[in-house]
Amino acid sequence: MSDRTTGVRPVVEPKPGSDYTRVLAGQPLMGLVAGLAVIFVGYVVVFPSVAGVITYFGWLARGKPGGYQSFSTNALNFSYPEGMAASFLSIAVFIPLALLMMRYVNLRRPVWLSSVQPGMRWRYLIVVAIVAAVVLNAAYWLTSGRTDFHWAPTPGVWVWLVMIVLLGPLQAAGEEYLFRGYLMQVIGSVIKQPWIVIGASGVVFAAVHGVQNVPLLMDRLAFGCMMGALVVLTGGLEAAIAAHAVNNVFAFGYAALSGSLVGARTLTEVSWTTAGTNMLAYAVIAAVAWRVGMVMRVAVTSA
Repeated sequence: MSDRTTGVRPVVEPKPGSDYTRVLAGQPLMGLVAGLAVIFVGYVVVFPSVAGVITYFGWLARGKPGGYQSFSTNALNFSYPEGMAASFLSIAVFIPLALLMMRYVNLRRPVWLSSVQPGMRWRYLIVVAIVAAVVLNAAYWLTSGRTDFHWAPTPGVWVWLVMIVLLGPLQAAGEEYLFRGYLMQVIGSVIKQPWIVIGASGVVFAAVHGVQNVPLLMDRLAFGCMMGALVVLTGGLEAAIAAHAVNNVFAFGYAALSGSLVGARTLTEVSWTTAGTNMLAYAVIAAVAWRVGMVMRVAVTSA
């Protein structure tokens, strides 16, 4: 029943004691289907549309070099900074889209998508970001970074770095609100076993990243599942957002400093050694983040 003055239906609070995946429990099936449908349309329509608009204006600003399609393809492969902006911002769009779905389709306050506190726990996010920065950099420089990194900055490297630092976290947060956030809560509304929800979300996350060899597929699947488990164990998206954002910022940052942005963007295969190192780093981050959450006494279920 809607509010007579605004026409907006009132929110419904989750049941006390609900874990993150059960925030939408009790939802009418049509609400869940509608929410997923809007997210799907967003992925196949909004995502390329936002990217297309940004790259088009970049093409115009550069004086229409060559054909637009060729420019757009090269830009989105990170040959031009506007391609990175287009890619990152088009994914960041899923943050407001998911929040709107929560309020107007699923009738929950949008803060429930951030955590069961509810809301964003910024201190916890910052602490986990510091942990992730230390662990990921240690893993990189103790293994492949010692031999793979070569100082050869991409032309206009400062523009790239500013964009990576400012927009990279938004892109990471967009993916987390979509895959570990809205998708897990929708699946969890009909499946009570959190581990099934975590696995399903991880599979979707790995699959949508396109063509990849088996080690890279397992790398991404492991990341998705570990971050999903961390969301359930800590009751929110903060740790997953922090780890994902730090991973992206340093991965693309080092690529910008070594002149390998296109390679980083179009990555389709890694070795088992690289995948194994990454998975170990993810596991360490998840374990420490879980422990930090316990020390900080973050809520893991709704009150």
